[in-house]
Amino acid sequence: MFTLQQLVDAPPSEVVRAFTEPEPFAAWFVADGFRTPADRVRIDARPGGRISAVFVGDAEVPFTLHFGALDLPHHVELRFDDPAEEITITLTELPGNRTQLDYRSVGLTDEQQAPIKPGVATMLTHLATYFS
Repeated sequence: MFTLQQLVDAPPSEVVRAFTEPEPFAAWFVADGFRTPADRVRIDARPGGRISAVFVGDAEVPFTLHFGALDLPHHVELRFDDPAEEITITLTELPGNRTQLDYRSVGLTDEQQAPIKPGVATMLTHLATYFS
């Protein structure tokens, strides 16, 4: 398990768009050497729905996340199948139309999470930048 926090200069009602709309999702969900084109992102934001997208770099890497419980705009659960990972996003409204984003990942081994955690931290910085 690992947790990360990110402050975002936007209210939860805006920040949640990063998980429910293709353009803001594509702006933050990137990996080193890859981008995620918004026109290659499909989102069905409902419990049991999914996010399907493609990392594009020297190669194309399709990926899918599944939605678990949703309490928009404050709570989003996502699951990856391979490797098996459950992600909980909590968005807490702060004074001044700001949001504290709490990211919690469960299910990865220590070896799996070692390279993933820094990448997620970078992604969350991209998310904050998108809304600034």
